[in-house]
Amino acid sequence: MSEHARLSPSASERWLICAAAPSREEAFPDTSNDAADWGTAAHKMADHCLINGIDAALAAASPLWDKYDGPEMRECVQSYLDFVRSKLTPTSTLFVEQRLSILPEFEIFGTADAIIVDGHTLRVLDLKGGKGVLVEADDNSQLSLYGWGALDSLAWLASENIQFVEVYIVQPRRENIVSKTFTAAELVAWMDANREAARRAYAAVAGDVATPGAHCRWCRARNTCRERAEYNMATAGFDFSDECTPHDPNQLTEEQLVAIFLRLPTLEKWMKDIEGHVATLAHDHKVHGLKWVAGRAMRRIADPVRVCTVLREAGIEPMAEPKLLGIGEIERLVKEKGLKVSTLLGKAIEVVASKPVLVSEEDKRPEYVPAAHDFAEELAQ
Repeated sequence: MSEHARLSPSASERWLICAAAPSREEAFPDTSNDAADWGTAAHKMADHCLINGIDAALAAASPLWDKYDGPEMRECVQSYLDFVRSKLTPTSTLFVEQRLSILPEFEIFGTADAIIVDGHTLRVLDLKGGKGVLVEADDNSQLSLYGWGALDSLAWLASENIQFVEVYIVQPRRENIVSKTFTAAELVAWMDANREAARRAYAAVAGDVATPGAHCRWCRARNTCRERAEYNMATAGFDFSDECTPHDPNQLTEEQLVAIFLRLPTLEKWMKDIEGHVATLAHDHKVHGLKWVAGRAMRRIADPVRVCTVLREAGIEPMAEPKLLGIGEIERLVKEKGLKVSTLLGKAIEVVASKPVLVSEEDKRPEYVPAAHDFAEELAQ
């Protein structure tokens, strides 16, 4: 078995829908970035603390996490440690970084951050270090696969027949903890329902037809995928006559405007991906039909000390009034002192809700019922 699963559980939202994705991604390097490396370092520290029964503050320096070590990482890790330990009982058994063979016939395996075997219940806990995308437990195929893998691999260790599998996502940098509870029968049924999709993905080759959609977001082949391009070009030029019949042929109906609005996020993401990919190509070599031109010239102060001196000699005060730092920068500085903003500043910090966001009816968030003045500013523009 290879070191990395061809059908990775973390990529299952893609290959369960698009069987061609894994084979196409093989042509592109699986690169990392600071955000991913930060998460890996946090996982290493968390594993070390759980195995040795210590808190994050007591974790000694290590090349596994030194590059990203600091108050934020240690607070993130401690939040995860506290949650995992809150789920332990005197009769439970904890497995850290547990390798799971999920569907070995299709080379699907993975590593669960923590698994707790406790009576008739299995608990699978997943630490997410990201702070950009809020992770959910519902319809999370990675957690379903880990839940099944834990049930299939570790149920024999339980003192009772496993009846329930609880899966948790702990995302400390977003103060987000979500969970989902399956019965053992539900997980078996889920796996049976998705086994054929796994088989297709395992057997697929790069030349097979891809299935584009929202799941393309993290696919390494997304920038050059012909099916994704065709899907988005069709979206950009869809036939309005198929959507609805306008009362006035020269005016878009409300239904047509809504249809366009719902397609904007997909188009915008695709165009940004193409823009970035073509720019990368143009950095590597001359791309026919394109050229680089000088950017807009902008003035900047090269010698601030001399500018201040000369202006003051001319009777001009060049320095602006002191300005309070933003809440993000204040929070960073407070954390560096080992303190918490909520404790230190209390009611001096308030939470103000952002403006309502217009989304599809299929969005899982509850509908917002506004007061009339909530939209006054937008309607006045």
